[in-house]
This record gives sequence, structure tokens and C-alpha cells, in this order.
Amino acid sequence: MFQRRRLGSESAWQRRRRRLSPGGKDGPPSFYVQPVGDHPADGGPLVPDLLHEQPRRWGDLSGSAELVRFAFEGGDCAGVFDVLVDALPLAPTRFVPPSFATQLYLRELIRACMPVTLDGRRASTSEGVLLRILGSPPEDPADVEVRQRVLAELASQPSLRADLERLYLGVRRLRDSLESPPSAEPNTVRRKVAVLSALAGCVDTMADGFAGAESALARLRERGRAVRDTAAFARLVELLDYEGDFATVDVRLGLGADGTIRGFDVLAIRENTDNPLLPGPVRRFFQRVAAFLRGHRYGESEVVVRLLDAVFAPLVDEAVALLALTGALELYLSSLGFRDLAESKGLRVSLPEIVDPPPLGGRASAAERFLEGLYNPLLFLQDVVPRPCDLGARPHDALVVVTGPNSGGKTRLLQALALAQLMGQVGVFVPAARARLVRAPTLFVSLVTDADAAQVEGRLGTELLRIRRLFEELEPGSFAILDELCSGTNPMEGEAIFEMVVRLLPRLRPQVFVSTHFLGLAKRLEREPPVAELDFLQVELDPDEHPTYSFVPGVATTSLAHKVAARLGVTEDELEALVDDKARAAR
Repeated sequence: MFQRRRLGSESAWQRRRRRLSPGGKDGPPSFYVQPVGDHPADGGPLVPDLLHEQPRRWGDLSGSAELVRFAFEGGDCAGVFDVLVDALPLAPTRFVPPSFATQLYLRELIRACMPVTLDGRRASTSEGVLLRILGSPPEDPADVEVRQRVLAELASQPSLRADLERLYLGVRRLRDSLESPPSAEPNTVRRKVAVLSALAGCVDTMADGFAGAESALARLRERGRAVRDTAAFARLVELLDYEGDFATVDVRLGLGADGTIRGFDVLAIRENTDNPLLPGPVRRFFQRVAAFLRGHRYGESEVVVRLLDAVFAPLVDEAVALLALTGALELYLSSLGFRDLAESKGLRVSLPEIVDPPPLGGRASAAERFLEGLYNPLLFLQDVVPRPCDLGARPHDALVVVTGPNSGGKTRLLQALALAQLMGQVGVFVPAARARLVRAPTLFVSLVTDADAAQVEGRLGTELLRIRRLFEELEPGSFAILDELCSGTNPMEGEAIFEMVVRLLPRLRPQVFVSTHFLGLAKRLEREPPVAELDFLQVELDPDEHPTYSFVPGVATTSLAHKVAARLGVTEDELEALVDDKARAAR
């Protein structure tokens, strides 16, 4: 019924595919991620890498291509593309998520603090892949810079952010169209046209958007234009034009005084003869007669379905590549969502400067860390607006001891420091107005947690195992957080263990923050430091001895236990009154 246009001995699509294939004359552009396992002659999906300077290789995407074909044919594929999205390849990392992820509540951070909001509605994101990215800071500084440049462009140029949001909506529409069960749209033609329309919309968004981008976002524009330059895409456009503009009908309506239609006359019908997919009426008549004489029995809808399949077949790889972009798009949009949320609360975020530490044995002053306006975004979960604090420049390898009363913000400070280090090395916004961080090879976070019912060791043994694990995982330059070291042990033994840790840790020149309630020991260590690389921070108190949630140099002089006891009703007078009441009641 339909005739394929002749495009010469080699079509534009074939020429473009030959040029982009690994075995072609020029090879693929350097920013494309070539999947493993695809034959060079076949090429396979070419996925623009938005996260790395040098593209990471995907696994074999042929299985995903088969799933896309199956979904297009009407197969039930709800949720199956999660595997493709979660398989996003990431650069090597030495960070080990079990050493920090649960202590920093990364899953809760993604859910509550990194929303993707489009058209006023919050989108459901791929939590698994975002968790993988946040837990895997790349070793190569160039990959961090790639992500920072993208976010800097998106934050400074609203048009680029709008383009990225349109592309993400298009990718979601493509996925929803592929995953929708046949029962949701029983009309096969309409269902397949919806998939093709979503695919065309994504390509057009990439090709027409991201103008002026100098970051990795320019890779999207390049890829969109490359696809739109193919004969396969031109045929897709012709098909969508045919489906949406088959003919124009002029009608005359007769309306009564009550506004109802009383007459309906067709004045003219004009077919879209400019579309090469539509043969003329005479040709269609003879095609049907010939088919009837051959014994074929089919309607126009069956022919259209065959045509839809033929148009989609050479574009399957492009659909796979678009779905594969989901994780990277969500990382940038969720990072912008974190920025929006913080600014709505009067807080600021920043892309930190990240410097390399000096070699072991080099001068400590060569790398200093500072954070201005640091806060803990996990407080957003409690509908609390955190109070920012400043940590002035100090050598990266100074072991910092944090002291102060309970509920003064020590643990929240330690979490904020670890989150800033982690998010900074991932390449996204950090919860600070301005920051310079020193790159760390690993991250170790150990906060005080409730006892485990299956715990074999007592409190002392558990604390000693925590310290052992710290020294096993620590490397030169690592970033480590220890909350209330030795707080659950006998004070005399605990102080001895604390002092031992303080003496040994500086040999590896790590970046360590440790909090303690041993105020006497901390004061003695401040007067007589066993090592040179020792620093002290204390919770700042106002004139009424209330914590300001800021931190200043020095060691706290009091834990404010008397104020906490008074607030909770645990003073001697109140307890004595309770005892007297109980005694009188027992008489």
C-alpha cells in the first residue's frame, strides 16, 4: 500500500551509521559510551556520557534492545527497564558505601532533600541509581569537574535547565508509552504511534535544545542532530505527519437557537498528497484489487501496523540510549532540586573547590580545608531549618576534637562535614555557601547507634571493634568521622584508649573529626598535645548558656548536664519529691 522512497545506493542513515560505527572511517565521537559485546559492524546503542570525561562502557545492551522491541509489540514490560537504568556505568571508586551510607542516611537524603519537581509536580526518581552515584565518588578529578561544569551551566542558564527538564519529561513519556500494558491502550496503532511520537520528541529536544552549552550538555545536542540527520528519523517524521495529517475536511454546521447542531454537510476533503507515504486514490484502488485477487484479506490498520514496525526497527537503539540517560538526567535534576529546596529555606549551596592533599611527608599547609555557611540537610526531614556555621581554614590533616553539651549540634556537625565531603567528591552541590575540600581516597563514618540485640561483645568490646575497623579501613588522607569515641566505656579505660587513638591516627595524616564527652582529657590534650596535628572545636553558647549551634575554637568547660537534668525533671529536689509521694502512697 505504501511505497518506500528511493534514496540512492547508500542512504543518509547508512552513511551516518558507517561514520559513527567503531569500525567506520572516523569512529564514534569520543563522548559516546560504546556498549560491550556489540559487533563493530552493528554498532549498537551510542549513549552520550554526561558523567565522565572519558566514557564508561556499558554492558551488553542487546538484551535491552530486545526488551524495547517486545514492549513496542505490546508485551507487558512494566518496570523491566529499571535494570537498564540501574546498570549505569560509573568510574572506579575506592569509597565503600557500607562504611558511611547508613550513617549518613543517604536514602533518606535522596527522598527528602533531592526532589525532582517538574510542572509543579514531584517526579518519582530511580532511587537505586542515585544511591549508587552518591556512594561512588570517582577517583579521577576530571570526572568531578565534568559534573560541576554541567551543574554550573544549569544553575546559571535557566534555558539549559528548561531543555534538560523537557528531555527528562520526554524520556519518561517514552518509557511510560513502552511500559503501558495493552489493556491501558487496546488500540495497537495509537499505542505504537505514542511510542514513536515520544521518541521523535526526545530527539527534537536534544537537537534543538542546549544551545550555547559548553559542558557535557553539548553532547546531547550533538547526538540529537546526528540522529535527526538520518534517513530512519526522516521516515519517522513522515509517518507521524501522515498519521496526524492524513487529510483536511471542510464542513458546514447548522446550529439551532439552542446551540445544538441541526445540520452537518461535508464541503470538501483534501488528502495530504505532499506526504510521500500516502499513494494517490487510484493507486490505492489498484493495490486493493491486486491484493483481493491474490487472496489477501487485510485492512488498512494492519498495513499501518506493519509500517509502524518498519519505521521503529532502525530506531530501537536510539530508544535504548534515551532510556539509558535516565540516571544521569536525574542526578542533575535532583541536585538542582536540592539547591532549590535549600534556597527556599534561606540557605545556600555551592560547588566546592577540591584540592589534592600533599604527599605523605609533605607540608600540611599545602592543603587547607574551610567551609562557610555549613549546615546539615538531614534536618529538613524534621521540618527544621538548620543554623549554618563556619569552619575556618585549617590544615587538612589536623585531628579535630569536638566537645560540647548534649543537643548542642555535635553529631549534626559531623554528619554535615561527611555529607559535604561526599557530595563534593561526587561532583554535586554541597550544603555550604562556600567551601574548599581536600580530596580523600575513602570515607569512614561511625556515629553512636543503639545496641544490637544480636551483639556478641559488650560496650567496651563493641567500641574496640569500632576502633579496629577504623584503622583497618583508613588510608593516608582518608576522611573519618567518629562520634563520642569511647563514651560507653569506663572513663579511665576510655580516656586511655582515646589518647592512644589520638597518638596513632596522625601517622597516616587522615582528615579526622572526633567528638567526646571526656572534657578533662580534652583540656589536658589541648594544654599538652601528644602530636602537633591536633585541633579543638567547642559548641558556642550564648550568655544564657544555650547552644547557638555554631562552633568556635577551644574545649568546652561544661556539658550543661545540670541544665539538661532540670529540663527533664531529674534534679535532686524533684526526684526526692517523687520518692516521698511513692512512700506516702504505700502507707
